[in-house]
Amino acid sequence: MQGTFQTLRSLMAVTLAGLFMAVAVHASEIKDSRAIVKPVNGDQFEIGGYTFGKAELFGYISDLKETEKITGIVLKNGKRDDNTASDEQRHSIVSIGKTLQLETFIQDGKELTPLVDE
Repeated sequence: MQGTFQTLRSLMAVTLAGLFMAVAVHASEIKDSRAIVKPVNGDQFEIGGYTFGKAELFGYISDLKETEKITGIVLKNGKRDDNTASDEQRHSIVSIGKTLQLETFIQDGKELTPLVDE
C-alpha cells in the first residue's frame, strides 16, 4: 500500500511539472494576442520551441487563431545575422497573415512595425 501511494505521488508530481512546463512554453509564444515567430536558418521559423517550414507554420498559426484567438503575428527580427529574417521569410509571414486575416508585424528590438509586402 505504501509503495502504491509513493508511486501515485511521484506520478502526480511529474504530471504537474509537465503541465507547468507546457504552460510556460505556450505563454512565451503569444504576447498581446499575437504569435511571436522567430526566423531560423533557411526558410524555417521557430515558435514555442518547435521549428516549422512555411506550410507547417500556416497550420500551427491557424490552430492558434482558433484555440487562442490570436489577432496577429510578430516576426521577431534578431540583431545577429543567423536570426535576421530574409525577404522570403517576411513574405511568408505576410502571406500567412493575409490568408488568415491576421495583422502582421516585424519586431526590431522593442519596436513593432507593420509588416507588408513591398
